[in-house]
Formats: sequence, structure tokens, C-alpha cells
Amino acid sequence: MNRRYLAFVALAITMLFGVSFALFDGGAPRGYAAIGGVVVALSWIAVGVFGRDDHQPRDRA
Repeated sequence: MNRRYLAFVALAITMLFGVSFALFDGGAPRGYAAIGGVVVALSWIAVGVFGRDDHQPRDRA
């Protein structure tokens, strides 16, 4: 899969996880940070493992 799309999805997951802490009034539930951290880490690992670079040269302009 194209690395750009995977990186965008991983970035969105990371941002949504970080923002979700604001939704909890009395603090996040127990284990929320650990489980979310694993999900975020796995999404970025997937970028490195499954991401394929597009072989088109980028414009330097």
C-alpha cells in the first residue's frame, strides 16, 4: 500500500487518540493510555512494514 496513505491514517489515529483524552471528565479509564499507545505504535509500525514508496520523482520547485 502507498506509504503516504498509511502515514496519513497513522497520523489521524495518533491525533484522535491524543484528543480523546479531553473527552474524559474525571480522567481516562484504567488502561486507556496503554491500550491506545499500543494501537498508535502498531499503526506506525504498519507504515514501515507495509508501506511502499511511490517511485515517482518529486518536484523540487
